[in-house]
Amino acid sequence: MRKHQNRTLGAFEKTFWLLDQLDSKDFALAAEVEGKKPIDSWRLAIDQVQQRHLNLSAKISLDEFNRPFIEHVDSMIIPLRVMDVENEFRWESEVEKELAVRFNTKQGPLFRVVILQKPKNTVLILIANHTLADGSSLMYLFRDLLEAVTGKQQQVLASQKSNDETLGLPEDVAIADSEINEYVFKKPDPVFPKVESLRFSGETTSQIVEKSRIEQTTVHGAICAAVVIASRKLRKEWDVTKIELISPICTRKVLQLDDNCGLNITTHPVYFENEQNLSFWDLARMAKTGLHGTDKVEHVQNYIEFFRKLTYNSSNIQQMIDTLKEAFNHYIMVTNLVRVKYQTDFGTLKLKSIYGPMVRSGKGMEQTIGAISTNDQLCLTITSDNPIPGILKEMQNILYKACNVSI
Repeated sequence: MRKHQNRTLGAFEKTFWLLDQLDSKDFALAAEVEGKKPIDSWRLAIDQVQQRHLNLSAKISLDEFNRPFIEHVDSMIIPLRVMDVENEFRWESEVEKELAVRFNTKQGPLFRVVILQKPKNTVLILIANHTLADGSSLMYLFRDLLEAVTGKQQQVLASQKSNDETLGLPEDVAIADSEINEYVFKKPDPVFPKVESLRFSGETTSQIVEKSRIEQTTVHGAICAAVVIASRKLRKEWDVTKIELISPICTRKVLQLDDNCGLNITTHPVYFENEQNLSFWDLARMAKTGLHGTDKVEHVQNYIEFFRKLTYNSSNIQQMIDTLKEAFNHYIMVTNLVRVKYQTDFGTLKLKSIYGPMVRSGKGMEQTIGAISTNDQLCLTITSDNPIPGILKEMQNILYKACNVSI
């Protein structure tokens, strides 16, 4: 097993690294935990989990051919910020602050932790840069942290391969160009995203799941339908606009990957135009049908090949960035981790809810809906520089009505 993570970036990893030069590609998840532990115990747990996942001790450097690569640093310490707060404290405000503080990918690490200590309970906030992580990565990191802080020893995972390598594709070619110039990293513009959250009861979540099944769609399809209808209603300039909605697709299952911390997603758009006369469930089925085939190896291969053509076999970083400026022009993103895939009772600590992913996407006007169910309760978040006022509440009302939920 390799104990260091030194390799060139895969195509989509490189794409996110390039996009991060244009606009923040940082994201966060938050977890509500019943119970408390001393801060020293959390610090030890973070250090233990860092040893398990090699990407938690890495920075992104450039080689002599202007290829970004993952460089392992043994002495790297994951930043930890702690606050003592009251029960009613709004954790979303701390996520907003964290998303406004950009990672320096040249220095690393590309992760940090915030712990909010309430009188009897805890909120954990994990923040990462998308180059080396995805939403599922942080979902599993919550499990690893809770196991570590409650005394469970963990095995070190093998170094994370890029999806390119998993598919048998070669690494980025070294271009020996006499005109190679050192890329000058620009100071990133400040960002000020807003975050809100909503949790459905277990009973309501069960009704949404069952009604979606009966209607031959998915909960993801229902969430997509709700956000499209709510957006058109509350943002009048979107009333008749063609809406591009993208969904990140996890590649872990189709590529048979483990729980390692890494970027293991593709994305796929569904377009909504002249659909205003369709019923809610017709829209939900449309959203499901639009993602058909994205859970196949062929989709992942085609997706990676597309970004390899855009970002590989060149030493001109600025040219690649200029090309990517035209990418990701969606109005809405629904990033759905579906459900927590592990037990939530850790003895002295119990995982109550996870929220997110909370991430900025697109060009600033977009609405990012995060979704995940914990303990059979669906949690939604909205993250945007320009959030549509009241959109989560409107989505809730739409889902209640569609699923015949009594308010």
